[in-house]
Amino acid sequence: MKRLAWWAWLLMPGAAAAQERVETPETDRQPEIAVGVFEHGANFHPLGDRLFFPRTPPGVLVEGAEEDGTVDIQLVGRTAPIQVLLKPRLAAKLQVSTAGRTSFASVGLEWRQHAFRGRVYGQVGMGLTVIDGYSFTPDPFAPDLSRGEALRRYDIYRRRTAFGSRLMFNPNASLGLRIDRRLAIELAWEHFSHRQIFSETNPGIDNLGLRLVRTLGPRR
Repeated sequence: MKRLAWWAWLLMPGAAAAQERVETPETDRQPEIAVGVFEHGANFHPLGDRLFFPRTPPGVLVEGAEEDGTVDIQLVGRTAPIQVLLKPRLAAKLQVSTAGRTSFASVGLEWRQHAFRGRVYGQVGMGLTVIDGYSFTPDPFAPDLSRGEALRRYDIYRRRTAFGSRLMFNPNASLGLRIDRRLAIELAWEHFSHRQIFSETNPGIDNLGLRLVRTLGPRR
């Protein structure tokens, strides 16, 4: 993904000419919208003990990994920086599964720090998320189930993750590369879990992806 972001910057028309024009004060004062593509369940967590996990063989179920490896589309809206709490942006995100798995709707704050005259930035954030998936998947091994109901539940058990709560936290981080005054590419990490606050079941999930970001507002 890092290589993709780098080559996109090199090949974008006008990127070289934009190098001397991009400055943090102008690119960082306007609201933004973004669209991204994410790997759902990427098995990567930069702050925890679950860094890279080997893929399980076909047919082997690991709790919390039922949805791994599918693809999500993410839509993002960000306000201009607000003048409190170290000037964060208010961000709203909708991350939709393309494989019929769990989707996420989040709101939160994101803080940004620039480098190289605004051409590169790092960003960290924290949000609250509501999911449309399962707090607890139905038990396919419960007694006295009909065969049809047991098969229906087993299909859910095999394909869907029980997150333990429909309300979750969303720590996130991204590394942005500005193409010009209007466009940037971000390599992003999104985590969703509730730290066993709402139940003992808390597998969490990590997603990695790329976003294309467009700055709104008047041209300067």
